[in-house]
Amino acid sequence: LLLFDLALLAKVDRVTIGTLVGVDALMIVTGLIGALSHTPLARYTWWLFSTIAMIVVLYFLATSLRSAAKERGPEVASTFNTLTALTLVLWTAYPILWIVGTEGAGVVGLGVETLLFMVLDVT
Repeated sequence: LLLFDLALLAKVDRVTIGTLVGVDALMIVTGLIGALSHTPLARYTWWLFSTIAMIVVLYFLATSLRSAAKERGPEVASTFNTLTALTLVLWTAYPILWIVGTEGAGVVGLGVETLLFMVLDVT
């Protein structure tokens, strides 16, 4: 819903919205496959695919959608830029936490990992 709302704020066309939501779904599904994989190689490979999909989503936000929001005026552009910056910072934390958490390298314990994911989800 977040990406859909940002796309509506920017007033982009349906094809752009569909592409954005589709890549977002791909990001989620590949992350889930990674979490359910049994070997480290498979987990890290799916994590990489999911992270690449996330980068594509963030690229769309920073380019196409940002340009469209700018055309709507300074207030819309300012709101869009603020929300996009927050999204970029928070979403970048997810793959980092995943890779150091119990699904990845196991550097962070389950309790801390769960707490950090909870904080990310709430914000």
